[in-house]
Amino acid sequence: MNNLFSDRTREIMPAVVQIHADGYNGEDIESILNPRLGNLKTWSGSGFFINCVFGKDIIVTNAHVVRNAKSLRIMSMLTSEETFEAEIIGIVKNQEPDVAILRLKAGELERFNELASCEIPYLNLSKSENITRGTELKAIGYPAGMSEPNITGGEISNFVSGNRIIAEKYVTDAAINPGNSGGPAVDRSGNVVGINTSILRNAKNIGFITPYMFIEIILLNIFEKSAICFSDIGGTFQKNSKEIAEFLEMKESRGILVRSVERSGFLESVGAREEDVILSLNDKNIDRHGLLLDKYHHHRKNVFDAFKLLPIGEVAKLAVWREGRKLNVEGPTLENPIKKLLSIPIIEERKFIEIWGMTIQILSCEIFESFGAYNEHLFYQLIQDYDDYKERLVVTHVNRQSTAYLQYWAIGETIKTVNSIPVVSMVHLIEVLQNGSGLFKLKSDSGNLGVFRGSELNQHLQLENPFSHLK
Repeated sequence: MNNLFSDRTREIMPAVVQIHADGYNGEDIESILNPRLGNLKTWSGSGFFINCVFGKDIIVTNAHVVRNAKSLRIMSMLTSEETFEAEIIGIVKNQEPDVAILRLKAGELERFNELASCEIPYLNLSKSENITRGTELKAIGYPAGMSEPNITGGEISNFVSGNRIIAEKYVTDAAINPGNSGGPAVDRSGNVVGINTSILRNAKNIGFITPYMFIEIILLNIFEKSAICFSDIGGTFQKNSKEIAEFLEMKESRGILVRSVERSGFLESVGAREEDVILSLNDKNIDRHGLLLDKYHHHRKNVFDAFKLLPIGEVAKLAVWREGRKLNVEGPTLENPIKKLLSIPIIEERKFIEIWGMTIQILSCEIFESFGAYNEHLFYQLIQDYDDYKERLVVTHVNRQSTAYLQYWAIGETIKTVNSIPVVSMVHLIEVLQNGSGLFKLKSDSGNLGVFRGSELNQHLQLENPFSHLK
């Protein structure tokens, strides 16, 4: 049986490719606050050709392998040391789950097939719902820059449940090393059970695999829903308790209590309220911890993990306890409610402008976190006026001896008005500046005032891309 497993793995191994990336090494605090400081970096990872109806040039990998790449090339053992250009068509930006979908650029698949020693053995995703501890697998990839695929063996050793932010993961004892990321973990049939993703540092034989279900759902969402995201339940919960259950006239403490309902989210759309108790999702009962256990108790899956795996737009049913009785509600699933304060992990999307010596960016979670490490007082000052739904333009860098510096404008100031006009977005700020002349009066949310000359503005003021400043 082991020989058959090894033979099957060698047959499908040529579907695994090495990914070479050139891009931005700018995750340190200074580079986040001043996007002009980015350094060009090269790195490599793995990926694999997937058998899907959306094309023969689709490659699956980890988001962290390609996330801040400016250019991508793949190499395959089928084509010697030839390289082929690829591009990102879908990526989970916050890496939860850690999935990205690539496509070969126009004409590259034809060139690949002309040079290949044999046909590409496209990989199929597993369809098994019976993946348990002890399920055997082989992990394939290009660790440590190896020029040919590397195979390691092991099994599923455990499971890690997710939450609203973090995605579920499989745990494996198969060796996963730097460069393996993005390659497939396959079962005895050669089907993909997940993507080799990461390791636990300072531990032996603990690696993490992104489950195959997330690949399936993101392909569906990208090509059929034009959405590079997952369904989100649109609220927060707390565990039920004996005391709460008694107060709500429930016979037992099961289900989870709705703590908050977010505007424009799924819970709001189906009429859920605070202090409702969610008893089941799609007829699967939920315990007081938010877990859906299958009848064999193979591993725990919580309501967040289950909801992410519903296609956007598919009808989801909830059983709800409210005011002493059980109700049934349903509606189409939705993606995350839109908020102004977003995570912007893709460096290329962190657009900025520079005016009078100040670098202005849209406040994001990454900038928020950098402020916390840069100046704790500044962080708490901003968080006092925190609003998820308000776009804020924040000063993240000030050049010494600039006009702004000499008027005591500093990192952390957020622009409120220009010439008494409330500024609502970065595009709006540029429009106000381009349509004005003479003197400009800027005021921040903290009340700071600055008066600046229009003659000192760049005549072609526009959003800048950090990639244009790579060194």
